[in-house]
Amino acid sequence: MKAAALLAAAGLLIGACGGGSGKDLRAGGAAKPSAESPTGSTVYVTAKEFSFDPISLTLKSGEESTISLKNAGSIEHDLTVGDAGFKLVVAGGNSGEKVLKIDKPGTYEFHCSVAGHKEAGMKGQLTVT
Repeated sequence: MKAAALLAAAGLLIGACGGGSGKDLRAGGAAKPSAESPTGSTVYVTAKEFSFDPISLTLKSGEESTISLKNAGSIEHDLTVGDAGFKLVVAGGNSGEKVLKIDKPGTYEFHCSVAGHKEAGMKGQLTVT
């Protein structure tokens, strides 16, 4: 009984983390069709406890790309590219999208910024060519 209570409290704590800024997108429905993307490409990523698929992404420098994130997990996850000031937050079981544009070619890390998720392996590599 005590263990169940601790496990439930831990789940609530982890699920409550992940907040975000006013730039977050919290979506309640399916991702929009790529035809609505302004320019560039659409990159599809799936998040779940505690991984991304795929873990390697490639974008073109200076080009707007739509990141479409499907959260196949049961709790909130996000896709954050800290060096680009990008954060897309999606509630469990939902999808969302947001435009990302990086002008400088290079290799960037993306991760889930919910407490403990990055450390649990929820991260990947973004290459900008």
